[in-house]
Amino acid sequence: MFEYICETPAVLTDIINRREEITKGFVSHFKDVEIEQIYVIGSGTSYHAGLAAKLYLEELLGIKVFNMYPTQFAREEKVFNQKTLVIGMSQGGQSLSTVEGLDSARERGLHTAAVSENPSALIFEHADTSTKIEVGNEKCGAKTKGYAGTTATLMMMLTELAIAKGMATEEKAAGYRERMFRVIGNLGKVTDAAVEWYKRIKDEFLPAKRVIVVGYDGMYCDVLEGALKILETVRQGVSGYDIEEFFHGIYNSITDSAHIFYLASRGDYKPRTMKLVGILSEWTPHNYLIASPDGVDVQSDKNLIVEFVEDPMFSCWEYIIPLQVVACMAPQDLGINPDIPKDPEFHKRIGSKKLDGVRDHYVAQEDASLNTAVLEK
Repeated sequence: MFEYICETPAVLTDIINRREEITKGFVSHFKDVEIEQIYVIGSGTSYHAGLAAKLYLEELLGIKVFNMYPTQFAREEKVFNQKTLVIGMSQGGQSLSTVEGLDSARERGLHTAAVSENPSALIFEHADTSTKIEVGNEKCGAKTKGYAGTTATLMMMLTELAIAKGMATEEKAAGYRERMFRVIGNLGKVTDAAVEWYKRIKDEFLPAKRVIVVGYDGMYCDVLEGALKILETVRQGVSGYDIEEFFHGIYNSITDSAHIFYLASRGDYKPRTMKLVGILSEWTPHNYLIASPDGVDVQSDKNLIVEFVEDPMFSCWEYIIPLQVVACMAPQDLGINPDIPKDPEFHKRIGSKKLDGVRDHYVAQEDASLNTAVLEK
């Protein structure tokens, strides 16, 4: 898992540099199709990745982008505009809820596109186009580089389409890419700092039974994704809240057993976050601030203070890394192997994914090669 975190800068760079090749089929299909609004549907990390791209897509395209869970879209959402594009995302590609969402869109006569890392993804059979997330096969259940890679793929798809449609210029797109590369260039420094920070907090954090992640604005996607990553691997109660939502009642539940991570990105909520840390420090000693140094007056070894680029659209690629590092290293120290699900048959038993040994064959082949290599040793 840590290797995948470290591969994120190279993965993002590759997706951006190969954008025309990766998005060719999508752009070719939709360049002459009138689109007035977009739904991005997915579950878990895919949902969070769509949320991470929302601000950029709306600014670039000048149209509304909705983020929804597939089942909610399929069962409850009323779409009154036929000029709607529904993009279904699933890194593993076998999510039956995403299939349901795409099928619902097609039944209503809407345009559809599928996005997955799996070259033989089931969802590819349920959409007008298929786009591959070029991050390589992440064998661990908790996806890391796939989060950023999915976001970048979605961004490149709609950017190249916007250029083809004349909705954006290449010069404008190049300006955005320059900002992306500035963030990508800082990811290594953030990762190194996060590893050292985890070493400082691990003895205090490892006994945690209740964990909360708080943040705001463009980093809210990281609040949700970071909470999910720690929950998946540490396997304790973890929840994530927008900071204003936290103010409206959640604070009542804080006791001295609560461990709280604060994503204090640049913005008008950062001073209020500092104030919140001060108040909650009276109730729990377990407060972990993640922020750039500006505006941070109180120093503590529990804090991760590092120079983030602080781009409101793309720094979600930075702020997620500390939480991914916790999600990667803590289970190892706790003696948990996060690559082994609590119930390996869960998806089959509950009917949430179609794992038939055919469409997910590339995973089986790689696992077989790995097992052979181990036996030969």
